Amino acid sequence: MTSPWSGLDAATGSKNLYLDPDVIPAVNQAFEPYGQSLQTLINDRLDDTSGYFGTASNPLAMQLEQAFNSRGTTLTNYLQQQLSQTQDFVKTAQDAATALQVADDS
Repeated sequence: MTSPWSGLDAATGSKNLYLDPDVIPAVNQAFEPYGQSLQTLINDRLDDTSGYFGTASNPLAMQLEQAFNSRGTTLTNYLQQQLSQTQDFVKTAQDAATALQVADDS
């Protein structure tokens, strides 16, 4: 999956996108808790439920564990993509603010 921010990032790189540097603290404040929440969920390892459903001597427990791990893997992958896109957006905003500062200094 490609980042939805790649167009903005390209525009910043070619000096066609600027952002007032005063906005960056608000961007960070908005996205920091979201990023932390995503990271917390990723760290919780929803894709590894070993031991939650019982032992290998119970075939139903192993089937439930496998089903939950599969769903957990899907969710973890989604969360990792969301975190990556969030980080890309914040980086693009920071780059656009830097571009404006450099343009102002020129």
